[in-house]
Amino acid sequence: MLAHDFSKIGVQTGDTVLIRASLGAIGRMEKKANTFIDALYETVGPEGTIVSLAFTSGSWIRKPKVEDAFRPDKKSYAGALPNALLKYPNKFRSEHPMCSYVAIGKNAPFVTSDHDCNSTAYEPVRKVIELNGKCMLVGCVNSSPGFTTTHLAEADLGYLDSLPLMPWLNKTYYADENGKLKIFSRKDPGLCSQSFYKFYSLYVKEGILKTGHIGNAYSILSNAKKAYDIDFNQLKQNKLFNICENKHCFMCNAGRWDRIHKLPIYVIRKIFRLFRNRS
Repeated sequence: MLAHDFSKIGVQTGDTVLIRASLGAIGRMEKKANTFIDALYETVGPEGTIVSLAFTSGSWIRKPKVEDAFRPDKKSYAGALPNALLKYPNKFRSEHPMCSYVAIGKNAPFVTSDHDCNSTAYEPVRKVIELNGKCMLVGCVNSSPGFTTTHLAEADLGYLDSLPLMPWLNKTYYADENGKLKIFSRKDPGLCSQSFYKFYSLYVKEGILKTGHIGNAYSILSNAKKAYDIDFNQLKQNKLFNICENKHCFMCNAGRWDRIHKLPIYVIRKIFRLFRNRS
């Protein structure tokens, strides 16, 4: 059933698919995560590849805990799908201490290789593009909008090096090639992703977006290169395009150097909200 849904929305044999999903939106099924992965793997076949974000948390401002150091089996905060993939047979995981990716299939070693503490966060997305891959959202089109191609475009435009406010305050431990624990400081956090729904209309206008349902979950699919080109060109024209409307969003109201002037009112709102919640 799910394999039919994947095919119907446009997933084909041999595809490399970078996917994010809210598995709870699909509906009832036994062993939900593995059933989902099995169906997608059946669709792409032995020549295909499944890729997902397996990002892990760090410690903001405070010194990180040694027991929270990045390791190959560290749980991801990105949801049930990447954590199920991390337990899947013959999986590969990149070694970036905060922004690792997990993949299975033919091109999994290529997508995840050479992505470590010396790499920028979103380079595996570039490899998906090189493979003429696709990006897919299942059940999280509204709750976790947009494709990760947008973060790669932000990086390529130099925004991640220049706009985030003191990203190095976010740190974690990792083990080097000799097994020695070292501290990794985040260099290039993606900008606010809650605004990425703004790109949907551009995708629709260019005719690159395919829509449908995987089980009960509304889902979208796009060629990764075409999405990236739209993201890059739009952000090049207007670097404020991805500012969200949430007045409590730290990144969009205080966490970017080009928005630092909004910091005082952001702090006042936070204090007011804190006292209101306590009353």
